[in-house]
Amino acid sequence: MNNMTEAFILLLAGFVVVFSVLIVLIAVVTIYSKIITSIQNAGKKKKEARNKNKEVVVSAPPAKAPTAYVPQTQDEDDGEIPGEIIAVIAAAVDAVYGEKKHRIRSVRKTRASRSAWSRAGVLDNTRPF
Repeated sequence: MNNMTEAFILLLAGFVVVFSVLIVLIAVVTIYSKIITSIQNAGKKKKEARNKNKEVVVSAPPAKAPTAYVPQTQDEDDGEIPGEIIAVIAAAVDAVYGEKKHRIRSVRKTRASRSAWSRAGVLDNTRPF
């Protein structure tokens, strides 16, 4: 055999090895993702079954006429947090902790510890791919 034939056989063998390893890796990742998905779905089904057994009674406050929303300017800001914001924070805490016992003790504004440029840099560098 001459050198070109040996080089072609070696090239072909390299391609076969690389692509076969890629196919095996794809199969492993696919099987792993299916296992993880089935485990997560099993947890969700258990949680749904547990929640079905519990009856939740929610009483809504009486409906009132909608009022026009007038945003506050910086001059009118008295340092208090609007009730809507506190309700959103409470809903987020409830969504995170779920059935665990939790209590919101206080909600207060914090002063900005970074400049706008610094916050923009942090957001830019910590953004997911």
